[in-house]
Amino acid sequence: MRTSFTREDLEKARSDLLARAVGWFKREPGVLGIFLGGSIAAETADAYSDIDLRIIVEPEQHSHFVEKRREIPTQWPGFLFNEWLPGTQHCVSHFQPFGKIDIFYYDADKLTPSPWYRLPMKIFHDPDRMVADLVKRSEELTFAVTEDDVDFSISKGLAAAHETYRRAKRGELFYAQTLLDELRHHMMQADDWLHDRTPETTVIAKFGKRASGTVPIDLTMSYCEGEAILAALRSLVRAYRNQVLALHEKFQLSRPLKNDMAALDIVP
Repeated sequence: MRTSFTREDLEKARSDLLARAVGWFKREPGVLGIFLGGSIAAETADAYSDIDLRIIVEPEQHSHFVEKRREIPTQWPGFLFNEWLPGTQHCVSHFQPFGKIDIFYYDADKLTPSPWYRLPMKIFHDPDRMVADLVKRSEELTFAVTEDDVDFSISKGLAAAHETYRRAKRGELFYAQTLLDELRHHMMQADDWLHDRTPETTVIAKFGKRASGTVPIDLTMSYCEGEAILAALRSLVRAYRNQVLALHEKFQLSRPLKNDMAALDIVP
């Protein structure tokens, strides 16, 4: 059964999810601060933007929250599935009808001033003014691009170009398309560096609006139209549904099958 939703539905669901998450963390005794970053805080979000939530916790409670980072969102209505990586301190959770929340957990003792705290944020909970003080101490800090940053990006961009060619000549088109994406990423990064754009700029304007010269044209020429991408997605999702069903059956997974099917149903 396919799920339909409007932009208004998405925005309301996101607002409800944010309110529920903030309310939940406010009630937790080990939480010292809650703030929002990203495009929502910068007031540049659209209906498909996700929630970037930051949670500051007492040092002795930090490992507990990190260990429970996958379980916490499952308590909230509309939960579908999590994305995570071992050894990280955050979790990305997906919700009905098509929402996403990224929750990062910070150890209060390890917080230090950073230019990242100069980016737009909205503070929801700061009883000891820890977040406000961190923002104030970060006011004079600036983003700096190091030679190593540029060196690394150029090498990865060159490697992506070479590997795309190699894979295409071998007929390994699946890999070639993925590597093209990596090359595009480094081209976007280069354009930002060449025009002195910092994360402060990028959070305010998406690349299509901030890019310079012919870069957006070159990028646009390198990929399919949106409808072609969606058509390919629909075809792949049909096949992937069968694979997910088979994986659940073969490995007797503990993750809810109905949630995985609901997540696939969202793709029209």
